[in-house]
Amino acid sequence: MAAERSARRRRPRTGLRRRLTRVFALLALFAVALTSLLTVAAAYRALGDIAPALGLDHWPPDGFSPRTATRLTPETGLPWRELGRVVGGELRRSAVTAAFLSFLVAVVLAAIVTRQITRPLSRLAEAALRLEAGERDVQLPVPRRHDEVRDLTLTFNALTTSLKRQEAWRRGLMADIAHDLRTPLSVLRSEIEAMQDGVNPADEAGLSRLHGEVLLLARLVTDLRTLSLAESGAMEFHPQRLDVAELLRGVTAAYQAPSQAAGVTLTLDAPAPVMVRADADRLLQVLHNLIGNALRYAAPGEVELSAHASGHSVLLRVRDHGPGFQPGDLSRAFERFYRADASRSRDPGGLRSSGLGLAIARALTEAQGGVIEARNHPQGGAEFTVRLPGAAGEPL
Repeated sequence: MAAERSARRRRPRTGLRRRLTRVFALLALFAVALTSLLTVAAAYRALGDIAPALGLDHWPPDGFSPRTATRLTPETGLPWRELGRVVGGELRRSAVTAAFLSFLVAVVLAAIVTRQITRPLSRLAEAALRLEAGERDVQLPVPRRHDEVRDLTLTFNALTTSLKRQEAWRRGLMADIAHDLRTPLSVLRSEIEAMQDGVNPADEAGLSRLHGEVLLLARLVTDLRTLSLAESGAMEFHPQRLDVAELLRGVTAAYQAPSQAAGVTLTLDAPAPVMVRADADRLLQVLHNLIGNALRYAAPGEVELSAHASGHSVLLRVRDHGPGFQPGDLSRAFERFYRADASRSRDPGGLRSSGLGLAIARALTEAQGGVIEARNHPQGGAEFTVRLPGAAGEPL
């Protein structure tokens, strides 16, 4: 592969330039030939128009040919044969000269123009090979002319910038995954080795700690798979017409015990049925992740759930009354493995976060045609808003 790329890089990229040059030159030659034919025809028509002034009834005269035309013109005394030969020769010489000069000018101009056209394309081809070889800092100079080549160059530069950003994100993601897997594995290893050495007893408390680490690993792997399927479009969705107000009432009832354990009061504001078209299980997963995040990071207080119609959309809100997001945290709220200040984190039910809950919520929401946003509420606390297409006018 490396040898093939090297050979392609050394290969002269002049095929398109040569083809364009030949096409332009042949077009110029054809144009000159056509012009010469039309010029000769026009000359004969002009001679026909002045034939009466030359003592002829029409042009060409009857019996005119190089062998038989010997009639003299009144003014010049030249035989018609000589006149035809002189006129024809001059026209032919002029046509050949014009064709030759036009061909030379066409070749030179075509070479210049095609070089200007193909130079950005050659740069694109070389940059694509560098990109294939693993370079991510490839940026091409943008042509000054506002044409398709400029648009193609801008698109290529945007592509390389996106690939560079994705490459950095991928490396960071792999580092985060390795870190989040290494921590519970290290705890498991140290606990098991301590039990083998007799330092820690293999009692119920020790086994409970091991079980907690195993559960964390299982949640992390499950969340990674869910996020990968949602973002790649491989996850199956079964949309149906749902009343999200009823859905929120069920979620509120299910979270009463965990919220009381965390010192949080759940309130619901959904006075009327609000219909959406969504997958019930995936929407429940979004709500679970948002409520779990609120219970984990909000200070003891109140968490408000609400559902309201807004035009052709439905808004689901989850708001806590905690300290809210720090300026640097808000822009990274939906990043994978990103966790806010750990000192404010709670652990309701003894379930530690995998750091993927909000990223999964965003992926599942967008896969169903919705949008999720995070902000600091003007009256304090963090607020998440899920906007989904409404289905009020659809039949049940």
